[in-house]
Amino acid sequence: MLVIENQKHFDEVVTFAKKVGLYEDAGDQNQKLANRLSYLEKYGGKRDDGADRTRVRLFPDGAPYSFYFVIEKKKNEHEWERMFDGGLLFHGSHDGHGSGDAPTFAVTLDHFTGWSIHT
Repeated sequence: MLVIENQKHFDEVVTFAKKVGLYEDAGDQNQKLANRLSYLEKYGGKRDDGADRTRVRLFPDGAPYSFYFVIEKKKNEHEWERMFDGGLLFHGSHDGHGSGDAPTFAVTLDHFTGWSIHT
């Protein structure tokens, strides 16, 4: 389950991704925004009763068109417990396509333009 903590930021990122053809499209789907959001949403799978095992809370990140996320597991009926956090970061010419440059300060194995999950 995805929990959008800042709808305005989320909508801006989706609009940008669609505008530049990186939302959902032919090609390498792993770097498209919709694919990465779907991966996070399904992280942890479902319990036997069909309820989500985990939830992912998305927040704005300091890097352009990026998110900070927290993955939590269901502790009991009304409580969630933090498992880990990370970033769903947009890489492109602004950060050397994932070379570790500002503003993301994150490295990818292959340089590309699109979104990558970092933990």
